[in-house]
Amino acid sequence: MPPKVDILKERVKHLEKELRHKQLIISSIHEIGKALSSELRIDKLLPLIMEEVTRIIDAERSTFYVVDHERGEIWSKIAQKAEISEIRLKIGVGIAGHVAKTGETVNIQDAYSDPRFDPSTDQKTGYRTRSVLCMPIFEPVSSKQKTKPKILAVIQALNKKSGVFTHEDEELMASLGAQLAITLVNSKLYLSLEKRVQELNLLYLIEQEASSTEKEDTLYQRLIQKLVNTFKVEAGLIAFFDNHNKTFGPYYYANIPESDIKKLDLAADLGIERHVLSKKEIYYTNCAPHDPLYLQNQPSGLKLKIDQLICAPLIINNQPVGIIQLYNKVNKNDIFLKDDVKILTSASRQISRLIEARRLREEKIKAERLATIGNMLSTIVHDLRTPMNNIYGFVDLMRDEEDPQLRNEYADIVIKQIGTLNNMAHDVLDFAKGKTNILPVKYPVNKILDDFRKLFENEIKKQGYQFEVECKASCMLYVDPDKIIRVFMNIMKNALEAMDKGGKFSIKAFDRGDEVEFQLSDTGKGIPPEIKNRLFESFVTSGKKEGTGLGLAIVKNLVDQHKGRIEVDSTPGKGTTFKLYFKKL
Repeated sequence: MPPKVDILKERVKHLEKELRHKQLIISSIHEIGKALSSELRIDKLLPLIMEEVTRIIDAERSTFYVVDHERGEIWSKIAQKAEISEIRLKIGVGIAGHVAKTGETVNIQDAYSDPRFDPSTDQKTGYRTRSVLCMPIFEPVSSKQKTKPKILAVIQALNKKSGVFTHEDEELMASLGAQLAITLVNSKLYLSLEKRVQELNLLYLIEQEASSTEKEDTLYQRLIQKLVNTFKVEAGLIAFFDNHNKTFGPYYYANIPESDIKKLDLAADLGIERHVLSKKEIYYTNCAPHDPLYLQNQPSGLKLKIDQLICAPLIINNQPVGIIQLYNKVNKNDIFLKDDVKILTSASRQISRLIEARRLREEKIKAERLATIGNMLSTIVHDLRTPMNNIYGFVDLMRDEEDPQLRNEYADIVIKQIGTLNNMAHDVLDFAKGKTNILPVKYPVNKILDDFRKLFENEIKKQGYQFEVECKASCMLYVDPDKIIRVFMNIMKNALEAMDKGGKFSIKAFDRGDEVEFQLSDTGKGIPPEIKNRLFESFVTSGKKEGTGLGLAIVKNLVDQHKGRIEVDSTPGKGTTFKLYFKKL
């Protein structure tokens, strides 16, 4: 065969080989492109990227390192055909670390002759590195950007199968790097978005707890458990701080034995706790056993070996009320980062607001309880004045009265009024407790009115008001006469307070079929429209100086106990009439 034909055939074989190689490259780039467009998690992309890069570069293996500037490390989840699943190197250590630090491309034919090469990985795995091609991947930049682009990753290929890595391999790896740079940026954005969603979820969960009616112990236990789960740590606690005594407690904790908590004694004037309380800022360490602040005030009593710790203050009105502490990332390769600080800052502020809201709610409830007690006492004292005045008046009459019969009559009234005082106090207490306490007997309608007239006529006229009694019903009722008198008295008191001197209060009884109607009327200012529909509710008053709003509530309660009913007619400026209906016997 002629030499020219042989040469031609050799060229054809070479071209076919080149074509197959180019096809392989195109196929690999296509596969990488598909992966990059469908997956944003870099740890899931690493295996495919490494496999395709190895094929394209015709290397024995390759490694893709992500540069973590915050930790000062480069790391890879995959090292092909090696016994270790993760590699972590300090920036500046080894060929890949050197590239991550300088941004230079390194292409060496004999790794062991280069002083930058770190043989420790070979020693661990038994692998022998010969040639190395290592290249940085920079963040995409615009043409207007003046700052030096950040190094995002380092891609490294080891041991070219067919000799050494060439300039063509460098160009090919550079073109792949440009694609990977975009994916890395997108992945970082995705992770950032994930963390933001995580933060919002945590804040939402805390916000949900704000409306919880659970006891504090249950609430704060749930909150610290949520924090432990969100930050993926081994344990954590919320420690409240007594600013007056400068002590911590109580503690709410997650994944810590109760026996350890009982022994726990945190000092507020030392170490990390002092720093956080005084500076009102988060402090964290990823190497607690060598941290000077941590060593000043180690959590005594905890059996947990603490390597990592993050501590956040709980602040209300610029005063510390407690701290949150989280211990040790569950994943041993994780550490507390700036993102954790951001999320915990938001969470601690939200929890502080929750604590403040609950404290304000409790203070309001206490204030309302005290106000209720005060109102009830005020009602009792206010209501007692009328029978007390009657007692005073009749005792005064007894002192000057010589007629024994009248003296006995006055004495009976005084004794009855003393009983009324006792009953009135019981009425208020029974009303507050929702109790029923009437003793009904058969009693004439005219006797009820007569009893009321004898007790209050002099007092009403003495205060400067007109008084009228009229009975047009001659029948018996089954009632507790003392309670009915109390009902009339409460309505009378409101009537007198609503009238100017010279006004008229009247009480009348009418026969209405199978019922008796009592009408208690005044010529006062009438009932304000805004409270008319709520007149018989507790603590509703029309602004009287000494009004508590319990008088008519008690009236309604006593009428209901008698199976009666009550109606109100009122015209502003003209007066009010209360109509009470009770069944006849």
